[in-house]
Amino acid sequence: MLVLQSLHNYLAQVLSPPSIHTALLVTPEGALVSYAPTPLTATQGDLGRVRSKDEVRKVAGLSAEVWAETRGVEGEEGMVESELGRILVFAVEEPREENSGSAEEPLLLLALNGTTDADWERMSKKARKLAAFLAPSVNKQRGQMQPVSPVSPANGAPKSRTRSTATSPGRTQR
Repeated sequence: MLVLQSLHNYLAQVLSPPSIHTALLVTPEGALVSYAPTPLTATQGDLGRVRSKDEVRKVAGLSAEVWAETRGVEGEEGMVESELGRILVFAVEEPREENSGSAEEPLLLLALNGTTDADWERMSKKARKLAAFLAPSVNKQRGQMQPVSPVSPANGAPKSRTRSTATSPGRTQR
């Protein structure tokens, strides 16, 4: 079982203020599961202010996009430098065999957000270590938390990431 308070505590342990200031667990679609921020420093803007949830959601969305864009191109992690700082994205999954042929989407992604001078290697080591720790617990949930498949099995067309208007609450029949 994944306990949100425990996830928050684990995320907080990988922070290295001021360089690595926010850690997030997100789905590959960009939904925020848990996060841990540290107060911003003078170089990041408002001294002592903690990043708002809206700002964290922006990092979550960007992290999912980085993962989707770089998956398989640059290896096991995605990296980007943006106006939000450096973002490193790593899959929370157990290592696969080279010849397994399984290309399942990870259930969760770990994203670390740091300043523009944060060390990529340090961020990568911290992400790998925490992801390896969380992976067995996350993989136990795989049967209950299947990620949304990007392709519909019925017609091979890409699935929409938005809710259908036919199933939206409040929709009236005509």
